[in-house]
Amino acid sequence: MEKVDMDSYFLNKFVSCSIGNDIYEIDNPKFELQHEKLFLVGTIPKGVTNNDWAEGKKCAVAWDKVTDYMVFDSVDDYIKSSKLDT
Repeated sequence: MEKVDMDSYFLNKFVSCSIGNDIYEIDNPKFELQHEKLFLVGTIPKGVTNNDWAEGKKCAVAWDKVTDYMVFDSVDDYIKSSKLDT
């Protein structure tokens, strides 16, 4: 299997991560090592939380807890795709 440079894979993208039944949406994510633990870190964009209460806040997800993820070209692509599912 080919090794992937995950930082460049996520560069300027939007990622939706699942941890159990919870979903975390992260814009422009990058990997960050915090206290010897790997996190996917980015910001929460407008349009993904109720009333945009978390818009612009920094978000970090422990990579070893992520069960699956989807990569989108942009927040708009994610929102368009999620509306197709309803």
